[in-house]
Amino acid sequence: MTATITTPQTTKAAAPEPDDALLTVRDLSIRYGGFTAVQDFSLTLEPGTRVAVVGESGSGKTTACMAVAGFLGPDATVEATAVRFDDTDLLARPRSAVPHRIPGVAVVFQDAMTSLDPVWTVGQQLTAVIRNNDLTTDGRRPSRRAAAARAAEWLRRVGLTDTARVLAARPYELSGGMRQRVMIAIALSGSPKLLIADEPTSALDATLSRELMQLMVALSADVGAGLLMVSHDIALCQEFTDHTVVMHRGRIVEEGPSATLAQTAVHPYTRGLVACVPTLASAALDRLPTMAAVA
Repeated sequence: MTATITTPQTTKAAAPEPDDALLTVRDLSIRYGGFTAVQDFSLTLEPGTRVAVVGESGSGKTTACMAVAGFLGPDATVEATAVRFDDTDLLARPRSAVPHRIPGVAVVFQDAMTSLDPVWTVGQQLTAVIRNNDLTTDGRRPSRRAAAARAAEWLRRVGLTDTARVLAARPYELSGGMRQRVMIAIALSGSPKLLIADEPTSALDATLSRELMQLMVALSADVGAGLLMVSHDIALCQEFTDHTVVMHRGRIVEEGPSATLAQTAVHPYTRGLVACVPTLASAALDRLPTMAAVA
């Protein structure tokens, strides 16, 4: 994992990209009119690795990752040296108001309630994905019965055991945690090479957040997918990803191995994020640490 980093202390140039990179982004900048949302964003994600992009709201992390997913509309001006996924030049894809799916890329969104179709049942939505992606050896779609059986199997894999009820339910009839599990099942049932998770646990409590992160990491490994996660929660990223990229005001300010980032952080913004994570040491404080403004 490499990234171009500009900090008040140092400038680090990106290393050469490995030949087997699953995703390569170099010098990505995104503007909306006169506003620059992302500037000089670069990263490399190798097959099977897990990368987190963290930062406060408005830092540009979701915008950068949605550019990779193909979800930016024609109102965005996108410039980059390269944006490649699995030998596909994503810069050459036309952009429109209605996004076109990138084969091999799946997304778990922040709010499953607004991401799932409120009219179709869970079974209809999950089997539609399976029938379009899980083709037989001769290139034909599986039968509806076979797809329904696969859908029930995927619900069990994400921890939903009452499969008949869940398959027949519409999204508004399920809890938030159940909907997010359904989203994970839909995303991974197509056997993607890259899973992009945009704040997948932000609407859940701490216990459910941890359970769903464990589930998503395990299942993405099972299908052989790399994971690109957008998050505010630097503590979860430290535990469940291999590498963390920190963004501030549209730029990457620091990056490093997730497990050691707290000890090796140089940029004051990264140190501030780490200091704001509640710990046993800070439990007795009258006020939790806060992050000072960083230019």
